[in-house]
Amino acid sequence: MLSVSDIAQLEFSAREGRAIVTFNVSDFVNHARDWAEGSREHAGIIVSDQIPLGELLRRLLRCFSKHEQEGLRNRFIWLHDFK
Repeated sequence: MLSVSDIAQLEFSAREGRAIVTFNVSDFVNHARDWAEGSREHAGIIVSDQIPLGELLRRLLRCFSKHEQEGLRNRFIWLHDFK
């Protein structure tokens, strides 16, 4: 799905019940706001700066550990908060 639009990616992840992880911070900030204003639900949007894969995985694991109980549904998460 590399060639589809951001919205198509977000719609797919929402239908599949999967959170989306993206480096496209600026666009997904707007998409998350638009979806919230339109009362549309998603399985979670996680944004990150482009960082080395190992660090990305460490931060994702910290994020998932913190949100294990309440889940990621309709959450917009900045991965830099999990340094």
